[in-house]
Amino acid sequence: MTSTRGLLRDGLWIKQTPSVYSQEQVSRWLAKINYLGDLASLKPSLESLSLLARLSLATFPFENTPMHYTAAHSMDITYEGLYERMVASSAGGSYCFGLNGLFFQMIKALGFRAYSGAGRINEQGPGVEPVFHAFVHRVLFVQPIAGSNVTYIVDTGDGTGLVRPMLLADGGIVEGASPTEQHRLTLTARADSSLESSPNSPTAQKFEWRLESLHAAKDAGRPPTARVMYSFIEDEFFDEDYRASNYHVLGLTEGLFWENVMCIRSFFMSDDEVRSVDPSVDPAALTPLTRYLGRLTMAGSTVRRYVGMQTTVLREMKTEEERAEALREFFGISIPQEDLESIRGRGAELVQS
Repeated sequence: MTSTRGLLRDGLWIKQTPSVYSQEQVSRWLAKINYLGDLASLKPSLESLSLLARLSLATFPFENTPMHYTAAHSMDITYEGLYERMVASSAGGSYCFGLNGLFFQMIKALGFRAYSGAGRINEQGPGVEPVFHAFVHRVLFVQPIAGSNVTYIVDTGDGTGLVRPMLLADGGIVEGASPTEQHRLTLTARADSSLESSPNSPTAQKFEWRLESLHAAKDAGRPPTARVMYSFIEDEFFDEDYRASNYHVLGLTEGLFWENVMCIRSFFMSDDEVRSVDPSVDPAALTPLTRYLGRLTMAGSTVRRYVGMQTTVLREMKTEEERAEALREFFGISIPQEDLESIRGRGAELVQS
């Protein structure tokens, strides 16, 4: 019996399709993410896909500042706008639609076979039954191995999510940013689904994937905390779908993005930080494919640095001017003074008591 582990439904293949980006734009993107190899020798493979994903995560922040600090309160997710903001002008990053959109078109230009899908974000914390939003998360499906339809999930658009491609396999587990973090993929059924495999079937039809994050407890005797990050299906989604989803997110007047100026940037840990997470590892033996990642985060009025299980508060902010300074210092995002007025009256505004 042929195994279906790692395959799309019905064993589907992804065909190679053209990219909107030129080879010159790809070269500038590779330089921006600090890829040190030669473009001519960069061929599709699981290893090269993993390297490009990690370099992208360590370069472009997950952020929503244009939603709050521009008069239009918009996030430009057009491929032209993404290239200009993230590569040409180095003005900042984007959120999932933009980060995965740029990566999607860049790897297609490099010859990867890929398509774009969508997921539903879970708004609940660890240990709580998930409550999913609409399709407001972009994910990528990639078949990086020549002559093979083995499929991997790639997500460079979630600052706290996957840091490497993950085989599309029920029960699969991969390491996250460091050994204290893992991600698990499960194929499951929705209790509220109207679909079944046959009339009055006693078994629910499994068609929805769920990605969980597992974080080690500081108390070694306790199990890790587990949280469903999002669910997704294997259907192909297109630019029109993301434009509609983007309008939906921008129009919300409640929830995470409305209530917070968010920014998350991954970074490669220093040798000392690597040793603090795992004293048995020789940092000199690590490469960009294997070196642990830490994260800088801004949510609301606080900037934090995460290294393994260690969390450090770097900055507490009380005014928009202080937050703009933190965005510039920690994330390389400059907000003009006049644009600070655009956040007035919005849920994310820092209001002094």
